Amino acid sequence: MRLTVYLIIAIGLAGFFSCSSLNKTTKKTAENQGVELKDPEADSTEYDLIITDPGFESWFIKHRKQPWYHTQEILESKNWSYVIAWNQRVRDGNYQMTHPGNPFLEEIDYRRDVDYGMDVNYKLYYYFKYVEDTWGKFR
Repeated sequence: MRLTVYLIIAIGLAGFFSCSSLNKTTKKTAENQGVELKDPEADSTEYDLIITDPGFESWFIKHRKQPWYHTQEILESKNWSYVIAWNQRVRDGNYQMTHPGNPFLEEIDYRRDVDYGMDVNYKLYYYFKYVEDTWGKFR
């Protein structure tokens, strides 16, 4: 009987203290903390770039510069011009017939209004540089 009374008191005290600490944390608002709340759906999209060319990884390790070397804006600008040139090669039937085995097989859907992030822009830029080293300048 005493054991059940002690057990009920222990559960009651644990519940009381857990609720009082919950009230203290919920009273702090984002405005008091100086935190900016963002729409979770706006930040939920992440992009990843997968390159299946077997020679790219070893070339990338040897030729890349540190990610901080370029800003994201510069990489986006360079990638945009590379994407335009890439897509022109994909659509050029004469180039496709005279250069079998070229890497220009599918168009790249790269939009300027989308923030792909630094990692994707960095790796895409260096893939374009790899293709230039392998196949010659294409822009």
